[in-house]
Parts: sequence; structure tokens; C-alpha cells
Amino acid sequence: MAPWWGAQAVPLDENRFWQIGPCRLWAQHRLYQWQLAWQYESNWLTPGVQVNVPPGGQRPEPSGAAARVHCAYRESVNELSFSPALADRSLVTKLEHPLRVLPGENIALYVCSPLWLKIEATQPPKAMLEIPLFRLSDTWFGQVGQPGEVCYASRVPVYLQLKDVPLRLHCAITAVTVRNNGVDSLTVERLNLPMPRLALFYSRRSGFWTESLELERTEGPEHAVVHSNREPPPEAAPHQLISPSRRGSVEERTVVRAFSGLFK
Repeated sequence: MAPWWGAQAVPLDENRFWQIGPCRLWAQHRLYQWQLAWQYESNWLTPGVQVNVPPGGQRPEPSGAAARVHCAYRESVNELSFSPALADRSLVTKLEHPLRVLPGENIALYVCSPLWLKIEATQPPKAMLEIPLFRLSDTWFGQVGQPGEVCYASRVPVYLQLKDVPLRLHCAITAVTVRNNGVDSLTVERLNLPMPRLALFYSRRSGFWTESLELERTEGPEHAVVHSNREPPPEAAPHQLISPSRRGSVEERTVVRAFSGLFK
């Protein structure tokens, strides 16, 4: 799996193209200016990756619908730096079929989510742009008339076995253990994962991972105590830290609104 992140050389008066899953990105280097454009394919699990394709290579051109930004500089820099990151909001994933977890039982789940791309000019590093590698829709997580939060809504099913998770270099895998320590059954319909508080890791064998989570239901219809293992599960070994969390780590014994649906 050839990495798409790291240093990207674009000489003056030249342009380059990248395909990172469903995200198509173009960069033009002009004197004192970078011109960036990007757009998305409809299927966010698109597996293709092309890196730093010069003019004349097999590459599309941006359409009129592409988003664009121009960045101005006093001195010309011939290199960009790409780095992956996790989403800047929590991620709500709807299960294809609600799962019922019996009292005293637990279940392991795997959630796949698109990464974000941070682009910087180098020497010295200066932030230019940060975009998702696929733009998820917004959703509200919480009961009507009660406190909640704006999150991203995932389009990918939750997986019960790691072998079923699609391996994509523009996505990260989060291993989640749902533990029901309540006195009655727990029906899980959606999961709310605190992506800004998770660190990002990379495994040469299996791609990007976040630190694994345990959601422990003790009482109440929607809330859980969150535990973080501070690293991915053993299935991701060997791995290396790519980026820390955006907003600090998950604090132990933190109670969050984690599930929607009723306990029955």
C-alpha cells in the first residue's frame, strides 16, 4: 500500500493531481501562489489511489463544480506536505440491523470512517487547507428538546468481524466493545464515537486505526461510560502513531450519550 501522505514536490509553474479514494485533488504552483481544487466521487469507498501525477499522465481535470481555494505567499515554496487526521466532530454510525446485547454480555464491533487531509506549505510549515477525504452529511445526536450535538453521519455499515471491513487507505478503523452491565437487554441502533478525542495510528498490514474504545452501559436509556485503551487492538499490530487527538484524550469514566434507541 503506497502511502499518499508526506512531502509532495510541485515545481514552479507546474501542476499535479492526486486521487485518494473518492477525493480528487489538483494543485497548481504559481509565483507567490498555490491554487488548490478538489471534488468527490459519489462512492466514498472508492479504493483508487494515485499520487502526484504530473501533466500528461492519466488524470482527469477539475469540473466547474470543484471547490477551489487560492493561497498567497511572499516567497515561493516548491513542496507541500500532506498528513492524515481524524474527523473534527463525533461520528454517528447507524447499524444496518439493531443489535440486542443481553445483560452481562458484550460484543465487538468495527467502524470504518473517512480520514481528513491536512495540507501545509513547508519551510517553514504553514497550514493551507484541511478537507475531508469524503464529505459526510451532518446529523443531530440527541433527543428532541434535550441537549445534543451536531455530528457527522456515517454511510458505512458496522462490521462484526474484522475480515469483513473494507481496507481503504483513506479510512480509519475503530474497534468498539459494547458492554452491557445493566439489568435488562440493550438494543443498539446507532453509535456515537468521539473522533476528535482519538489518536490516529498506521499499520503496514491493515491501514489506519484509531485507539480502541469500550462503551460500558450501566444504567439509563442512552448513556455509556467510555474507556479508551490508548492504542489500537492487537489485530492492528505492529503500528505507529501518526497524529495525536485534536482535543485531548478521552478521560476515564467519562459518561457520554453513546446510543440511540431504547433499552428493552
